[in-house]
Amino acid sequence: MTERTVTHRLNLDTSAGRQRRMRFIAVAWGINVLAYSIVYPFLPIYLHTIRDIPMSTVGLIFPVMGLATIIGSPVSGWLSDRIGRRGLMVIGPLGRCGSFFLLAWMAAVDGPFWGFVLGLFLATFLGKFFQCASNAYITDLLPEEERLSAFNMVHVGSNIGWMIGPALGAFLARTPYSLMFSITALLCLATAAIAMFYCPKIPFGDNDCPVSCTNAGTLISVLRRDTMMLMLSLLTLCLFFSISQFATTLSVYATEIVGIAKTSLGFLYTINGAMIILFLMPVNSALKKYNLYIRISAGALLYTMAFMGFGVSTTWIHLALAMIVMTFGEILSLTAILSAVSRLAPSNMVGRYMGTHSLVEGLGWAIGPFIGSLLFEQFRSQGFLLWVLLSGFALIAGAGFFSMAGRRFSG
Repeated sequence: MTERTVTHRLNLDTSAGRQRRMRFIAVAWGINVLAYSIVYPFLPIYLHTIRDIPMSTVGLIFPVMGLATIIGSPVSGWLSDRIGRRGLMVIGPLGRCGSFFLLAWMAAVDGPFWGFVLGLFLATFLGKFFQCASNAYITDLLPEEERLSAFNMVHVGSNIGWMIGPALGAFLARTPYSLMFSITALLCLATAAIAMFYCPKIPFGDNDCPVSCTNAGTLISVLRRDTMMLMLSLLTLCLFFSISQFATTLSVYATEIVGIAKTSLGFLYTINGAMIILFLMPVNSALKKYNLYIRISAGALLYTMAFMGFGVSTTWIHLALAMIVMTFGEILSLTAILSAVSRLAPSNMVGRYMGTHSLVEGLGWAIGPFIGSLLFEQFRSQGFLLWVLLSGFALIAGAGFFSMAGRRFSG
């Protein structure tokens, strides 16, 4: 990145104007996640309980949605660099709106299962458009030193959406499911409206790309040259093999092995969401002078300690204490990884770098739970050993991130 490009970027807007845009982006992220979290927990209930579709068939929607994530991440990153960030931030939610209205119609007429599979694939695929493009937009909008706090703001907005969504979904589940899907569609429309009216195009040219995308080369060829991004991606994948146990293996282990009630499990996850909202921004602000990779490494180490804590837990209090440790690991690591990606990305490939990060994250969430289920079946009677094995990925990632601390950014 040239000095001229950096100077141009810093002069795009006043600091107050940039912060105003960031608040709207955080709100848009919150609404985007709210829309997803209203529907997601209740899909199996609707398809199995209301429509009498066998669970073995219902389970097919999850690998289909995972495939949509894996395909959508690199595609959205490439499109973000080709047609511009703002356009994709509008097109994605609009398309997702249409997908959820399709699902609402399918629910109203008791449509076939394959129709729901198609609608969910499109909704998940198009959902990656807003996510990747908005992360690239933040990278274009802000100088390096301001990006981490911006990603923190977005993460807080997302967590607020996650906390509200399932509760709202539980209420809407008492009404016709077509209404639930319709409200979700309207929330997607609201996301598109915010992007259209409150996220103006960043003036890097006709398509808001910093430089021509035609000379960027393929992503694979760039990653071959950019060893820092390649290493960051591999270590992030390794870390997410552990992180993904939070939403899958932990819930089964806590209820079946430790023996807590499902309502108590809900309170356990509430601790995580509330702590993110309260502590993510102040903690990262206090630690901003420390090396980014050291902070990610420390976060991975806290994940390792928390998982071992899950392994020795015998009561809800023990699990809650381990959850607190794990949440501080999340606070230190997840948005810092995103900030690191933004620093490494060449100015003409920001979208594709963000798409790569989203792909890696999606693969972690897809593969990690499968690994966790295999280990759970094998070591369910040996809780500590189970969680030591599951924490091993985070420990390896932490050591790798620590080794990156002394290396120069290649972006």
